[in-house]
Amino acid sequence: MKVHEPLRSLCRLLGLFSLPLLGACATPPSSPYQTDGQLPGFGTLMIDANPEKTGVAIYNEYGDAIAAASRLNKKIAHFDHGGPRRIPRFIRATWRTGNFYITTDGAWEGGTIMGDYTTTVAERIPQAVFDYMRKNGGSLRLKIRVVDGAVLVGWDVAKYVPVEGWKPGDGDSGIHYYMAGGDFREDQIYNGKVVEPGWEHIPPAGSTKPGQMDR
Repeated sequence: MKVHEPLRSLCRLLGLFSLPLLGACATPPSSPYQTDGQLPGFGTLMIDANPEKTGVAIYNEYGDAIAAASRLNKKIAHFDHGGPRRIPRFIRATWRTGNFYITTDGAWEGGTIMGDYTTTVAERIPQAVFDYMRKNGGSLRLKIRVVDGAVLVGWDVAKYVPVEGWKPGDGDSGIHYYMAGGDFREDQIYNGKVVEPGWEHIPPAGSTKPGQMDR
């Protein structure tokens, strides 16, 4: 049965809003998979903002809404554990204020657009990240942060250490993140405390620009 594209986008969006924040009880990430016979795709999408933004929408290079949130900041993030999918070549991020509303294609309309930026994604992720996954397992987590004047992209590899079959040297059970890179990394928190502060830096020249992307 063919699913109408706007309905499919809306279903993806509703799934995003219903998912809890990632925690110790989260479902283990999916395994790497092949995309077009080439590199593994990503399994989890995380979006946040610094400082707070409202009416955030993220689009891929085809103009499809791949994520949206009514409110984001560094403590209020949204996670989409939708399973393996293709890494976008580009993303476009917009955010707005005022009386905005959700549309049937999973994006925001109305209000006042306060930011509209695009950046490359797939070409920035080093080959070493994919080599690590093939050798050690895990799933690529794609991270997006909207900031004043830009949209930032980060990534890491999520690996699940189960309680069953644990052996010395495995570290604490639960989900751990490796090979972090990109424009930012969120605070690393353990037992409610920040054990490693996050970081954020200016994107490489030309990696983010205002306005709609070329298609």
